Amino acid sequence: MKSLYYYNELVKRIDAFTSDVTAVYGTLLQCKEGCSECCILESVFPIEMVDILHWYSNQSPSVREAITNTKDNEYCIFLHEHTCRIYPYRPIICRTHGCPIMVDTTIDVCPCNNGIQFATHHILNVEHCNSMLAGINLLFIKEVNIPLLQKERIDLRTFFQSSESDILSIVHSLKR
Repeated sequence: MKSLYYYNELVKRIDAFTSDVTAVYGTLLQCKEGCSECCILESVFPIEMVDILHWYSNQSPSVREAITNTKDNEYCIFLHEHTCRIYPYRPIICRTHGCPIMVDTTIDVCPCNNGIQFATHHILNVEHCNSMLAGINLLFIKEVNIPLLQKERIDLRTFFQSSESDILSIVHSLKR
């Protein structure tokens, strides 16, 4: 699928950007492993579900059950003891946490990183990323014919309340 190729390319670009920011500001950044201040993910684009679903299908029944039975509504369902269970497969928004972002003409920085003076080229234009992601997602929706993925956004708590067989059948439909 072309959409998955484009999505993976976008992920590579964002990961390269965040790696550069970390290389330059790493000792100053408070956002690092163990920090879960921003882990409030509620929904994702359907294309972002592909890697998450493949990860999910390879987990033990106890991990799957822990995700589907998460009771803490304040934090992401994939957060476990201040650690992201899906870190290598996390959505775009999660990959940008901790980096300074520009929305419209306003620069936003995680409150934990206030006071750091970021160079202009280390500020991510999040609207540009979101526009690319939305376009890639539209292509993905056209390429797949899976009713549960035919939405603009997928609420994670609701989705993972679906039956185990429905979730795993989507994984089989998405085999690359």
